[in-house]
Amino acid sequence: MTNARGKGWVCRGGPHFLLPLVAMLVSGCFHVGPSAKQAMTSAAPGAEAAVQAKAKHSEADAPFDLENPAVQSRVTAFQTHLRGFFDGALTRGAKYLPSMRDILVREGLPAELAYLPLIESGYRPQAVSPAGAAGPWQFIPETGRRYGLRIDSLVDERRDPIKSTQAASQYLKDLHEMFGNWELSLAAYNTGEYRVARILANKDVEDYWDMRERGYLPSETSAYVPKFLAAVQIAKRPEDYGFETPTHKAERYEMVDVERTVSLRAAADLCGLSASELAELNPALRSGITPSGYSLRVPVGKAEPLRIGLANYVEPVHARREVARGARGGRSIAKGGRSTTVVAQGKRGADRIAGAAPRWQRGKRDVAPTARKGSAAPVREAKLDIARRAATRPQAAEKPRVEKRRAATAPASKPVKKAASKRRG
Repeated sequence: MTNARGKGWVCRGGPHFLLPLVAMLVSGCFHVGPSAKQAMTSAAPGAEAAVQAKAKHSEADAPFDLENPAVQSRVTAFQTHLRGFFDGALTRGAKYLPSMRDILVREGLPAELAYLPLIESGYRPQAVSPAGAAGPWQFIPETGRRYGLRIDSLVDERRDPIKSTQAASQYLKDLHEMFGNWELSLAAYNTGEYRVARILANKDVEDYWDMRERGYLPSETSAYVPKFLAAVQIAKRPEDYGFETPTHKAERYEMVDVERTVSLRAAADLCGLSASELAELNPALRSGITPSGYSLRVPVGKAEPLRIGLANYVEPVHARREVARGARGGRSIAKGGRSTTVVAQGKRGADRIAGAAPRWQRGKRDVAPTARKGSAAPVREAKLDIARRAATRPQAAEKPRVEKRRAATAPASKPVKKAASKRRG
């Protein structure tokens, strides 16, 4: 692999040599911002040597140090004020742990990493962080897509316990190849591989614990690794710490390839399930709809009924309603051969909606004017009624009325002559 400057890089050839981080960042293997890439490129000559020199643990070493004092303080926290959270997470994780552990071990990773979602999400597939990380492994969208997870308006595979575990195992393997021990790898999983690599390149630190004690890590990352190690220590022997041992029973399901878009409610009806039960098995579906070509999980024994039901299933056709132009408040008229009563605000609104209806429908009495509470519609209707009645009267009848009105409004004439005669007398 060659960087932007044309210098060759030697890849990791054994357990004691690390894949150079800088070349991977510059080549785009890992997602970092432009400023991060620029800073790492400028520090490239020292970064590679620092990462290699400070990777002390080999594959044969014990994967985790559970005896650190910081770990014991977190054990106490889980037994006291965080007891409710930890107990609930252990119970929820009982059905996910067997599958997660199998995937991690199959990839050559420690089985203890299956407890990482306990502190990430409490084993909640629908968990979402303020930063937008989602699912049991709390992937941000960029990292999820980088490791092959589908994320769109219909499907978010970060929430799928199986697919997200497969992606997490690949990410954790890459981090371990970069840093050589699990404490640094887990710190990078939480805060980003670039931050950890930069600290190793620029600071005189030996390992994660040295990095933590000297305050080079964010507070969340400083607590992250001890929390995970405490969770591993308790989860291996819950009864020793006052917790009930959950029964780890993996979910059993079958897969059905759905070649058409269908709602989960309809699919559940076809195979005799409740919609909530089917949704729990398929947490990656965001809108309760299967996209075309999606592999749906169903309980064991329900796959064949669903396949038969889908072969004969016809999606119901719903009446399409369109908003009529000129109508207020979202009033609509039905199109497609059906006549629908439309409610209009006042006479003018009704006339506008009737004018927007199809030509064959305009003569029908299907527009009903109504008045909103507190509106001026009754007053307008009364004025219109008076105007209509006045327009139908003969003109001859209108003239006396006008003259009488003028006579009533004309000023009274003064008796000038009578007053003058009185002055002369």
